[in-house]
Amino acid sequence: MGEKGWFAVYTRSRYEKKVRQLLEEQGITCYLPEVAVWRQWSDRRKKVMMPLIPSYIFVNIAGDDHHTYYSVLNTPGVVRFICFEGEAVRIPERQVETLKYLNSHGVDMRYLPEAPPPGTPVMVERGSLKGLTGETVRTKKNKQILVLRIDCLDKCLMVDVPLSLVKPLKNKQTVDGNR
Repeated sequence: MGEKGWFAVYTRSRYEKKVRQLLEEQGITCYLPEVAVWRQWSDRRKKVMMPLIPSYIFVNIAGDDHHTYYSVLNTPGVVRFICFEGEAVRIPERQVETLKYLNSHGVDMRYLPEAPPPGTPVMVERGSLKGLTGETVRTKKNKQILVLRIDCLDKCLMVDVPLSLVKPLKNKQTVDGNR
């Protein structure tokens, strides 16, 4: 049997924790990086653990162990292995260990989605500018900082906002800069 390695598995939406539980019950080593986030309900606010990378979990299996490979693949909630040219992609051990280290030491990590294209209306969700709406102008520093155009008082202000603090608005609402 070959050497064990880490592989990324794509899961159904919001099935990451259930897949982890089912894989652990089968004795398969897996890792689901999680972060603590605040969730708001109508009656309370609570800190919950959410997957760092939605719909992904890492499994540590031997690359040539077809029995374990298919056990993972047949686990309810698992969609597929992440493949390149038809073969499951091995994730370097160092990357997974680094992720585990950062996660266990409470480093504030966030999965950063793709930056919205210029002209997209967005709203700031957290931070001192929470509730402010604007329009994407461009991104800076490897797409982690968003430059927003905020129209107020008949002036156009340019503000740098971390991408992780904004969300695109669903419909083309009027971007007026009001809170």
